[in-house]
Amino acid sequence: MTETESIVLCSKESERVQQTRTIRLGVGGSTIEVLAGPAETSGMVSIYRWRMSPASRGPAPHFHMTFSETFIVEEGEVDYFDGQAWRTLLPGDTAHAPMGAVHALRKERAEPATLLMALSPGVPREEYFAQLATIKEGELSRLHEDHDNHFVDAHER
Repeated sequence: MTETESIVLCSKESERVQQTRTIRLGVGGSTIEVLAGPAETSGMVSIYRWRMSPASRGPAPHFHMTFSETFIVEEGEVDYFDGQAWRTLLPGDTAHAPMGAVHALRKERAEPATLLMALSPGVPREEYFAQLATIKEGELSRLHEDHDNHFVDAHER
Protein backbone atom coordinates (compact mmCIF):
# COMPACT_ATOMS: atom_id res chain seq x y z
CA MET A 1 0.00 0.00 0.00
CA THR A 2 1.30 3.44 -0.85
CA GLU A 3 0.58 6.31 1.46
CA THR A 4 1.62 9.89 1.15
CA GLU A 5 1.74 12.51 3.83
CA SER A 6 2.81 16.12 3.99
CA ILE A 7 5.22 17.33 6.62
CA VAL A 8 5.50 21.05 7.28
CA LEU A 9 8.92 22.30 8.39
CA CYS A 10 9.17 25.77 9.91
CA SER A 11 12.27 27.74 10.69
CA LYS A 12 11.95 30.59 13.19
CA GLU A 13 15.05 32.24 11.75
CA SER A 14 13.69 32.56 8.24
CA GLU A 15 9.98 32.22 9.03
CA ARG A 16 9.77 30.20 5.85
CA VAL A 17 7.54 27.18 5.54
CA GLN A 18 8.73 24.21 3.52
CA GLN A 19 6.49 21.25 2.79
CA THR A 20 7.94 17.78 2.30
CA ARG A 21 5.80 15.08 0.73
CA THR A 22 6.65 11.58 1.94
CA ILE A 23 5.75 8.62 -0.26
CA ARG A 24 5.61 5.20 1.40
CA LEU A 25 6.89 2.48 -0.91
CA GLY A 26 4.66 -0.40 0.12
CA VAL A 27 4.71 -2.44 3.30
CA GLY A 28 8.51 -2.82 3.52
CA GLY A 29 9.01 0.51 5.27
CA SER A 30 11.02 2.41 2.64
CA THR A 31 10.04 6.00 1.88
CA ILE A 32 10.82 8.73 -0.62
CA GLU A 33 10.76 12.34 0.58
CA VAL A 34 10.18 14.96 -2.09
CA LEU A 35 12.57 17.76 -1.09
CA ALA A 36 12.37 19.88 -4.26
CA GLY A 37 10.49 19.26 -7.46
CA PRO A 38 10.92 20.93 -10.84
CA ALA A 39 8.33 23.57 -9.92
CA GLU A 40 10.53 24.79 -7.05
CA THR A 41 13.75 24.84 -9.10
CA SER A 42 12.55 26.28 -12.43
CA GLY A 43 12.93 22.79 -13.88
CA MET A 44 16.66 22.60 -13.16
CA VAL A 45 16.64 19.73 -10.65
CA SER A 46 14.44 17.41 -8.59
CA ILE A 47 15.74 16.33 -5.18
CA TYR A 48 14.51 13.30 -3.26
CA ARG A 49 15.59 11.51 -0.08
CA TRP A 50 15.23 7.74 -0.26
CA ARG A 51 15.09 6.07 3.14
CA MET A 52 15.76 2.43 2.32
CA SER A 53 14.41 -0.02 4.90
CA PRO A 54 16.50 -3.03 5.93
CA ALA A 55 14.50 -5.14 3.42
CA SER A 56 14.90 -2.72 0.49
CA ARG A 57 17.02 -3.99 -2.41
CA GLY A 58 17.20 -1.19 -4.98
CA PRO A 59 16.59 -1.06 -8.74
CA ALA A 60 18.17 -3.43 -11.27
CA PRO A 61 20.44 -2.02 -14.03
CA HIS A 62 18.57 0.59 -16.06
CA PHE A 63 19.00 3.94 -17.82
CA HIS A 64 17.09 7.16 -18.47
CA MET A 65 17.07 9.08 -21.76
CA THR A 66 15.77 12.42 -20.47
CA PHE A 67 17.60 13.03 -17.17
CA SER A 68 20.74 12.23 -15.21
CA GLU A 69 20.84 11.03 -11.60
CA THR A 70 23.28 11.83 -8.81
CA PHE A 71 23.24 9.81 -5.60
CA ILE A 72 24.73 10.90 -2.27
CA VAL A 73 24.78 8.44 0.61
CA GLU A 74 23.73 10.03 3.89
CA GLU A 75 23.79 6.89 6.04
CA GLY A 76 24.34 3.18 5.64
CA GLU A 77 25.96 1.42 2.71
CA VAL A 78 24.70 0.79 -0.80
CA ASP A 79 26.33 -0.71 -3.85
CA TYR A 80 26.34 1.29 -7.08
CA PHE A 81 26.69 -0.17 -10.59
CA ASP A 82 28.14 2.22 -13.19
CA GLY A 83 27.43 -0.02 -16.19
CA GLN A 84 30.80 -1.77 -15.82
CA ALA A 85 31.35 -2.71 -12.18
CA TRP A 86 29.82 -2.53 -8.71
CA ARG A 87 31.35 -0.40 -5.94
CA THR A 88 30.29 0.20 -2.36
CA LEU A 89 29.18 3.71 -1.43
CA LEU A 90 29.59 4.86 2.17
CA PRO A 91 28.18 7.95 3.90
CA GLY A 92 29.38 11.04 2.02
CA ASP A 93 30.15 9.14 -1.20
CA THR A 94 28.62 10.32 -4.47
CA ALA A 95 27.83 8.52 -7.73
CA HIS A 96 26.57 10.10 -10.95
CA ALA A 97 24.72 8.49 -13.86
CA PRO A 98 24.62 10.72 -16.96
CA MET A 99 21.63 10.58 -19.32
CA GLY A 100 21.62 7.26 -21.16
CA ALA A 101 24.16 5.59 -18.82
CA VAL A 102 23.32 2.20 -17.36
CA HIS A 103 23.32 2.24 -13.57
CA ALA A 104 21.83 0.39 -10.60
CA LEU A 105 21.68 0.40 -6.84
CA ARG A 106 21.52 -2.54 -4.49
CA LYS A 107 21.51 -2.88 -0.74
CA GLU A 108 22.49 -6.32 0.46
CA ARG A 109 23.11 -5.46 4.11
CA ALA A 110 20.33 -5.81 6.67
CA GLU A 111 20.76 -2.22 7.90
CA PRO A 112 18.76 0.73 6.57
CA ALA A 113 20.39 3.28 4.27
CA THR A 114 19.52 6.84 3.24
CA LEU A 115 20.35 8.43 -0.12
CA LEU A 116 19.83 11.86 -1.60
CA MET A 117 18.90 11.67 -5.28
CA ALA A 118 19.25 14.68 -7.57
CA LEU A 119 17.68 14.40 -11.05
CA SER A 120 18.70 16.89 -13.70
CA PRO A 121 16.93 18.42 -15.42
CA GLY A 122 14.17 18.27 -12.86
CA VAL A 123 11.50 15.69 -13.61
CA PRO A 124 8.40 14.98 -11.56
CA ARG A 125 8.85 11.43 -10.21
CA GLU A 126 6.29 11.54 -7.40
CA GLU A 127 3.60 9.65 -9.31
CA TYR A 128 6.12 7.05 -10.48
CA PHE A 129 7.29 6.39 -6.91
CA ALA A 130 3.71 6.33 -5.58
CA GLN A 131 2.55 3.86 -8.24
CA LEU A 132 5.48 1.46 -7.81
CA ALA A 133 4.06 -0.03 -4.62
CA THR A 134 0.53 -0.59 -5.89
CA ILE A 135 0.80 -1.37 -9.58
CA LYS A 136 -0.07 -4.84 -10.86
CA GLU A 137 2.79 -6.94 -12.23
CA GLY A 138 1.35 -6.85 -15.77
CA GLU A 139 1.33 -3.04 -15.78
CA LEU A 140 4.88 -2.55 -14.47
CA SER A 141 6.51 -2.38 -17.92
CA ARG A 142 4.13 0.37 -19.00
CA LEU A 143 4.81 2.34 -15.80
CA HIS A 144 8.58 2.13 -16.36
CA GLU A 145 8.24 3.13 -20.02
CA ASP A 146 5.95 6.06 -19.18
CA HIS A 147 8.51 7.37 -16.67
CA ASP A 148 11.73 6.88 -18.70
CA ASN A 149 13.00 3.80 -16.84
CA HIS A 150 14.57 1.39 -19.30
CA PHE A 151 15.79 -1.81 -17.66
CA VAL A 152 18.71 -3.82 -19.03
CA ASP A 153 18.31 -7.58 -18.68
CA ALA A 154 21.88 -8.58 -19.50
CA HIS A 155 23.45 -7.37 -16.23
CA GLU A 156 23.74 -9.43 -13.09
CA ARG A 157 22.33 -7.91 -9.90
